[in-house]
Amino acid sequence: MEKGTLKGLRIIDFGQYIAGPMAAMILSDYGADVIHVDPPGGPRWNAYEANAVLMRGKKNIVLDLNDPDDHAIAYRLIETADVVIENFRPGVMRRFGLGKENFYASNPALIYCSIPGFSERDTRAGLRGWEGIIAAESGLYKGMSPKTRFNALMLASIFAAAQAVHSILAALIVREKSGKGQSVETPLYDACFEVQGINGTAPRLPLPPMENNGPRVVRDYELVQYLAKYPTKDGRYIQITPPPRGVKQLVEAFIPEEWATHKELTPEEDQELRKLVASKTALEWERTAQEDYQAGVVAAQTAEEWIRDRSAIDSRSVIPVKDPLLGETMQPGVPSLMLGSGDCAGASPRHLPDADREEILKDLETRTAPQLHLGTEGIAPPLAGIRVLDFCQVLAGPICGRILAEYGAEVIKINNPRTYENTIAMVGHEAVNNGKYTTYLDLKSEEGKAILDKLIRESDVFHCNFSQGVYERLGITEEQLREKNPEIILSQLNVHSLGGWREWERGHEDLGEAVAGITCRYGGGIKPETIPLLVCDNLTGQYSAIGVLLAIYHRMRTGEGQRIQACLSRTATLAQVPYMIGYEGKVWDEPAGPDAKGWGMYDRIYTTSDGMVFLTNADAEKLRSSGLFDAVDFSADDAEKEIESVFLTRSSQAWVETLSSQGCEIRTLRNFSEECMEEPYAKASGLSRWAYHPGIATLRTVSCGPRLSLTPPVAGNAVCEAGGDTERFLDSLQRSADI
Repeated sequence: MEKGTLKGLRIIDFGQYIAGPMAAMILSDYGADVIHVDPPGGPRWNAYEANAVLMRGKKNIVLDLNDPDDHAIAYRLIETADVVIENFRPGVMRRFGLGKENFYASNPALIYCSIPGFSERDTRAGLRGWEGIIAAESGLYKGMSPKTRFNALMLASIFAAAQAVHSILAALIVREKSGKGQSVETPLYDACFEVQGINGTAPRLPLPPMENNGPRVVRDYELVQYLAKYPTKDGRYIQITPPPRGVKQLVEAFIPEEWATHKELTPEEDQELRKLVASKTALEWERTAQEDYQAGVVAAQTAEEWIRDRSAIDSRSVIPVKDPLLGETMQPGVPSLMLGSGDCAGASPRHLPDADREEILKDLETRTAPQLHLGTEGIAPPLAGIRVLDFCQVLAGPICGRILAEYGAEVIKINNPRTYENTIAMVGHEAVNNGKYTTYLDLKSEEGKAILDKLIRESDVFHCNFSQGVYERLGITEEQLREKNPEIILSQLNVHSLGGWREWERGHEDLGEAVAGITCRYGGGIKPETIPLLVCDNLTGQYSAIGVLLAIYHRMRTGEGQRIQACLSRTATLAQVPYMIGYEGKVWDEPAGPDAKGWGMYDRIYTTSDGMVFLTNADAEKLRSSGLFDAVDFSADDAEKEIESVFLTRSSQAWVETLSSQGCEIRTLRNFSEECMEEPYAKASGLSRWAYHPGIATLRTVSCGPRLSLTPPVAGNAVCEAGGDTERFLDSLQRSADI
């Protein structure tokens, strides 16, 4: 049996660089037939051998869109496709006569996805969407850190690709019901609002106090972090974010009682701590903490180590692919495991430019546009009629639930009524639970169990991030769920992937980043440093939504439910495209550490007299033509330092005006909360929303842009205080029972 939910779908990929090709790659990994179109000369970009990953699983044809014969081929490819993906600036495909408008009549079922740097509705639409330019405009380099700093992760492209995939899947679900295609737009800039997530919330609200949250509880959290301060026996470090119970158990086991009474450790205590940490290797600390104390700890690793990690390989978080140019490689796996329909990632390596021309042209001789019977439901939100039970806490799982609500699902957010036991579960509630009903349900009580049983029988998706033992304890294993509802979809989120020895380890956001190499890259060596952006949580929410939408689409076509899983360390692997590929002779030389400014002296952050700018698409000739760099010897070893000195002489805005006129791309580094969230475009497009949250306050949160032309996502109700819908929800359940 062939694997993959999307078998039988044809996708034409005109993308270059990362976002477009990555979206098409993910769809290919789930079974779609993808044809990648390259310009003459082959791919426009292949830094860090990225195309060995981004082009896997695709056929390839080279077309010159200015040549009439090749243009006709491109037209026929689009005319017979289910999905088209392109990531040019707005209007480029239209100028070629290949815009979405050209195919409304000949292929009305077509889903046409554009992934530009800036939306065609944005006044910046004409700017080239280089990664650094988008990051500067969207505040990614400023983040939440007091110090502005470069980050080599291509977050704008990675998040835009994820949004493109779940938007395409939502459009496919609409098409399955109505026969109608539609256009999709997921700009890189807009996607950065999802990168920032709860950073856009204003005002920021304090968490309610935890049970018995006295000085000792607070001090325990501080004390346990000391274990990550010094090197372990093998000279490495651990990352640690245990849940409350794990904190208490680790402190009681390893930290002397009297240390809790000191604000700072004495020199003698500090030395004792150093010896304690050095008594075990990093991996021994991980196993001891996880197995004996149920505490969230991992050994911090580099990306190079993760690509060879046994648990990563066994869980298919990384997969072997035999590339035609590099030979045996290890590459990232799929974003979400589909335990029923599976995937075909790695089954076919990249094809070289124009390798499939003859086969593609022969197929076009007989291929017609997709023929779909018009459904009887008409145009409705993608997930209209779908009920999701959302049991997830902090932050990835609730983000997925929020996305599903935006696509029209009825999402019931179920919280433990004893929230005071772990108020960390409420982090971001006012932002990640919009569009949902929020209710308390005591799953330990007989009444709660009876309500849960009814909900399971009447719902479509059971969405949770429980630890291993909870499923057996509550009687909600996949088998038990399916006995009550054979078509239910079990959606799980965890720190690590099913299949490897780490699969049921515990922890939070930064553990996924640490084990897979993100924090070591940011730190610039083997000592981890956490990025001031919640990359894994926010992206895992996107990837979990991809899994749920795939499962719903699969069920529409087959009637079968299934179990799916997204996880933080799997997400961290994909978040490191284009660097995350291993092969013999690979040099891991991407920008890393606190001193990194960019990818080179013509593609980096520069400090000006009043701030900072990001410069790209530059060269010596363009800088010389400004008349401001006459004293710089661009061939000298210290040229970059000389350029830095010149940038200090003028304001950021002056540099933007001057160098833009010379053909460079340059933008001022902005602050996300103060500038991006308050700009007219963000407010007009719905990316930034002020609303009254009952029982909480009037708040500003990141929200959803339109994206789909016929069935755009809708933000829905501003969530009330946690559990605020309980009475209304229980009343509705009672009424439905009476009926």
